[in-house]
Amino acid sequence: MASYFHVFCPEGVNSKYRLIVFDDTKEAFIPLTEYFHDQVNRISESSVLAYLNTLEPFFYWLKHKSHYQAKKVQWDDDPEAVKEAVRQYLIDQMHCKIRGREGHEGIYLTSKSSKTVQLFLAAIKGFYKTMIRLKEYSHVNPLLDMDFKDNINEKPGERSNRPRMPQAAGTEEPLSFRKQTDSYFKVINEEWVPEIIGDWDLPYRIYQAGDTKGWRLRDEVVTRFMFDTGARISEILELTVGDYRKRSDLHELAAINKGSYKRRIKFIRISPETLKLLIKYVNSERRHSANVQVKFNELPDSEPLFISTKGTPYSYSAFYSNWTKITKYAGIKLNPHKARHWFVTSMLRGIYEQSETAAQIEDKKKQLIEYMKWRDPETITIYEHYYDEQKFRDLHEKLQENYLKREKEYLKSAKTRSKVEKTPVTPSFELASSEDKQDWLNEFYEGME
Repeated sequence: MASYFHVFCPEGVNSKYRLIVFDDTKEAFIPLTEYFHDQVNRISESSVLAYLNTLEPFFYWLKHKSHYQAKKVQWDDDPEAVKEAVRQYLIDQMHCKIRGREGHEGIYLTSKSSKTVQLFLAAIKGFYKTMIRLKEYSHVNPLLDMDFKDNINEKPGERSNRPRMPQAAGTEEPLSFRKQTDSYFKVINEEWVPEIIGDWDLPYRIYQAGDTKGWRLRDEVVTRFMFDTGARISEILELTVGDYRKRSDLHELAAINKGSYKRRIKFIRISPETLKLLIKYVNSERRHSANVQVKFNELPDSEPLFISTKGTPYSYSAFYSNWTKITKYAGIKLNPHKARHWFVTSMLRGIYEQSETAAQIEDKKKQLIEYMKWRDPETITIYEHYYDEQKFRDLHEKLQENYLKREKEYLKSAKTRSKVEKTPVTPSFELASSEDKQDWLNEFYEGME
């Protein structure tokens, strides 16, 4: 099916746009183009591209299949028309169920619902925020619940006419992010579940494919960062030379976190091997591509660690293009973010295997939660559930191996016997009388009820 699509500006072409979105007739579609360039200055490029990828099919659908009051809906129509179009798209294309509520509409995900529902809602809401900010949309944001502020009840512990105390104070009940969203369309039954990556050899398969394929040292270092640290790819690509110098430990770097507004509020830790490759990359391959060709110790703090062959900061789209070539060569279809899930699964496995007491396990889990900077500490329980299942699988496999071994030994010994002697079965315990036997039997069945 035809759709809207985007193209990065080719080398050697002068344009005010680094990326242009085209419609299905290959005409430039300026609203989404402007949206990209506005948002890329606010959030990571990888996030903007993810939003763009979910918006392009919607705008194609809007152009050809939407309807409101017997006509097609335009993106700049009044809020009611846009809401109706989004509602239709959620039902027809994303297979959601929608129920009207006071001031907003609740979305119920079904077994057929797209995994990108939340992504689409965030993207379309952000699109209209951008259009209003750029004065391209003259109405209020159709994706906002206009009665949101009026419907928020006073929280226990809050004091009227005074700001909320910080969460650490413990005097006020924490706000629920999902219940407090100001979106007009609110997902009611959504529950996020992280993906579990239990292939312990996954990084080595990718490293081997990269070596065979002849990848750049830069991409090897970035990939090793992903599996070493569990950091998001956007956090890795935004690392600077100063981020390495801020930490006293040789194997650590300061890093941003999702929602930290570019502030370095956490650290990531790499292996000695990755550190060696990083220094080698900065002093060789990176040095040849940089505008200022100096070694690591002479680089300014503000310099990005990873750059393109043109000397510009290495973007997510450029990395992703190289990543897909390597993973395809390895015979793996893998999103870069799954390296983060692999890291957590592997760390949890190590915690259980290297701890001797329950107290040690709990202490190390708290350290992992703090390192990952999870907003919800309960996230780790999903991974724990997987590890419990994996431990049972390991136990079950060992038992089955023992069963098979004993079966083979029994059959082998049976062949050597010319005659099987029948021996009476001796019970493991004797009861004094039939009454005792009956009492025991009664108690046994009572225990089964």
